Amino acid sequence: MPISLQNPLLPTHYSVWFDPPDEDGDEVLHFVSERRSLKLKGRSFREFHQRVIPMLNGKHSIEEIETATTDIFPADELREALGVLAEQGILVDVPQPAVAPEVAERMAPQLNLFHDLAPGLTFQNKLEAATVAVLGLSGAGAGIALALAAAGVGTIRCIDSLTVAPSDVYLSPFTGVPAVGSGRAETVSGLVERAAPQVRVVVDDRKLDSEDDLRAVIEGADIVACCLDAGQSNLIFKLNRVCLASGMRWIACSLAGAEIVAGPAMHPGKGPCYLCYRMRAVACAGNPDDAFAYERFLDRRKSDDSPRRENLVFGAGLAANFIGMEIVKELTGLAEPSLVGRILTVRLTDLAIEKHSVLRKPWCPACFGVQEADVDK
Repeated sequence: MPISLQNPLLPTHYSVWFDPPDEDGDEVLHFVSERRSLKLKGRSFREFHQRVIPMLNGKHSIEEIETATTDIFPADELREALGVLAEQGILVDVPQPAVAPEVAERMAPQLNLFHDLAPGLTFQNKLEAATVAVLGLSGAGAGIALALAAAGVGTIRCIDSLTVAPSDVYLSPFTGVPAVGSGRAETVSGLVERAAPQVRVVVDDRKLDSEDDLRAVIEGADIVACCLDAGQSNLIFKLNRVCLASGMRWIACSLAGAEIVAGPAMHPGKGPCYLCYRMRAVACAGNPDDAFAYERFLDRRKSDDSPRRENLVFGAGLAANFIGMEIVKELTGLAEPSLVGRILTVRLTDLAIEKHSVLRKPWCPACFGVQEADVDK
């Protein structure tokens, strides 16, 4: 059964040209992208290229295209030709209303890829309806917020009670030196609004001390990106408990010297929690006793130590993009998330990339009851 088109769109990443008639009078019409290639053989492709192709921009209905080309192509033949292109995944149908034209122009590379992977705007609609909370806007946090806004996530919550430090400008150069001393949440939200005006930005710079505070700032989000410094581990463990109790998905990342750690992503009740991960990390350390002592020190520290740490700007950018991509996969179903119960490490000095599984810790004080409740359902 032919595909019915209402507002046909030829994504802009396709190059289209035709070969002049051969000795038999047949022409060849080419549609070529980086990932796909289609050749059609027939007649009147020069006219099709000149008259029809320019109207395949999603702004004209099939009826408008028929009326504009009725002097060359009978309506049934035109619909059949466009149906062939739709069946091949070259043409897609743009539902109305669609992404605003000025937004679609900015996001053309992403929309083109989505059109290739799954015709239509389903992926983009899911992003527009989503809310992501970014907790901690130093290190990778600011980059994640900006990247997700550029990708068209509908609502971004910028959560951080601290001010921009000089080291934040190093790790996130787009903040700019004049931002030093200003609130991180306000600064990053302003950058997001300028980069993606269609995105709703929520600024939350309240001080977070309790689980109730954390529950309030993430409530209603679809997923949380946690970019808190290791010195704020006390707050990260509180977030772990809040997300376990509410079933909220979340993902962590950290900058560790010349290495970045993306993940793990937590799906409460369906895998290890953050405490499982940290207990495994301590147990696997070269000297577990010393590692545990340092973990306890950090738990008591309750301070953002990111300005004092040894990091590279390149690691912050990589971490932001890895985490942003995982969140887009989580929200859209574009692909299976790669970091649920796993961490990805990238060593910047030799570009060694490794993925490690994080196993659930039996009788974990944080998630054992949640896991058992999930099994009983």
